[in-house]
Amino acid sequence: MLGRMKTLDHTMFVRRCVACGYDGALLQGGRAARCARCGCDLRERPARSYAEMEGFIGQPVILDSPREHPVPQEKLIHRWLAFLFFALLMLIGIAYLSSAALPT
Repeated sequence: MLGRMKTLDHTMFVRRCVACGYDGALLQGGRAARCARCGCDLRERPARSYAEMEGFIGQPVILDSPREHPVPQEKLIHRWLAFLFFALLMLIGIAYLSSAALPT
């Protein structure tokens, strides 16, 4: 149940890493791309305060930043290429072993 805030406890507004709870100085200004303690990507999961998580104040603004990771289409192509490479490698290995096993 969402009610009015009756106190302005400072700890409710301290931003923390959502993965490990780290609340260092780098998280407060939004200058870090990763958490110093656990390495969580703060661009995907930004540091939030308790008040933000509970909905007492608005959600943090996620700034558009250049993507560090390939778009999903590129990931799909890379996965298929890796699969085809290992499948071809396996076929070559089976062909080699079967030719070695057959009497000449």
